[in-house]
Amino acid sequence: MRNIIESKWQSFGALHHTIQSMAAACLAKDFPHLASMAATEHSRALTSVRGTLPSAELYEAKLIVYTMLGHTASWLDPHNLATDIFRDTYKAVKEMPSDDSSNSRRFFSGTLDYWAMLLAYLTDCEDLGDYEPGTTPITKPTASERIDPHPYSGLSQETVQIVTEIGILIFQYRKRMSTIKFLLEEHLDTFREALRKARRLERSLLAHRLPELTQVHDTGDPKTPLSHLQAIDEAYRCTGLLQLYRVFPDLLNERYAPWSKEYILRPVPAEKVPTAKERRIWLTELAKHILSILQEIPFESSTRCVQPFIMVALSSELEHESSGHPLDGFGVDQSSVEVSRARNFICSRLAAYWHILPLQKVKVIFELIKCIWAALDSGKKDVYWLDVAYERSLATMMG
Repeated sequence: MRNIIESKWQSFGALHHTIQSMAAACLAKDFPHLASMAATEHSRALTSVRGTLPSAELYEAKLIVYTMLGHTASWLDPHNLATDIFRDTYKAVKEMPSDDSSNSRRFFSGTLDYWAMLLAYLTDCEDLGDYEPGTTPITKPTASERIDPHPYSGLSQETVQIVTEIGILIFQYRKRMSTIKFLLEEHLDTFREALRKARRLERSLLAHRLPELTQVHDTGDPKTPLSHLQAIDEAYRCTGLLQLYRVFPDLLNERYAPWSKEYILRPVPAEKVPTAKERRIWLTELAKHILSILQEIPFESSTRCVQPFIMVALSSELEHESSGHPLDGFGVDQSSVEVSRARNFICSRLAAYWHILPLQKVKVIFELIKCIWAALDSGKKDVYWLDVAYERSLATMMG
């Protein structure tokens, strides 16, 4: 990707305008007049790439332009999810010249998978056009082969596809059920079908296995060893499970045992049907566990750009549990202390992210998380991050 940008940015107008737009957007915090230039260059790049039929030699550059424009539309307007550009990109990837290498096709397919994951929780599946997660075959290396990490999804292309499917399922299910005023049998059928799909996705996450790191080429980035990509994959898996167990509590009931991080991905037989409070505590522990994975990764790691999505997706589980006993003084127990520390970690990491990439979308992510925690702290029950994002119009690209 970097080689294509370095070699083509002067000869391919759409790429030149894209880079100009990105540079101006990054500088707009200190030089506000550049915001209009960023928008103008973005528009020129999009018009150019849509209006040209590049040679086979420039086709990869065209796809890179589409990808960069889609991801940076939220740099200009934090609420612009650019689903139209996603659909254009998907169509262009499907129409790649047959003489392009399979590595190139895998790269752009993996890029689409990651992009779709960020969109799936916030948009209707119709906005994704003909895209379907899981249609790109994941190549498993043989004993003598080594694979390359993907710039966006790292080692997690299969996990990303599953988490995307979860997002599509949850969005469609909640959209359908939110319109119900009086329950009909067909609505029960909708629930049963959604639960069946959720069980399948849960099994896929639990069964997923990464290749051995000895079968993976080094990232070439000393600040991002393969162990970081391995950790992000575990964080994705746990985040996917967290969404399933929050929206479909029957799944957690079926595997419930008192919290133990040793058994998250290999559950033991259920011990009891948990109370609502026990489920809530279990999900809070899972959220804290995911954050503990991220805490082990230094901020300097290149994986920092994929972490905001994970942090937002678990933020609504960071709820203070009041002990309810007056003799406890202030009513602050160890769990509340840990929740406060978890919240502070998210705030500090997002603040550092804002310092590196001072874009309005980062401020929107901050605002969304603060609204979620304000709702929890006010005593509101069953707060879910997707509902808050929808109700407050705070959807944005989180990667």
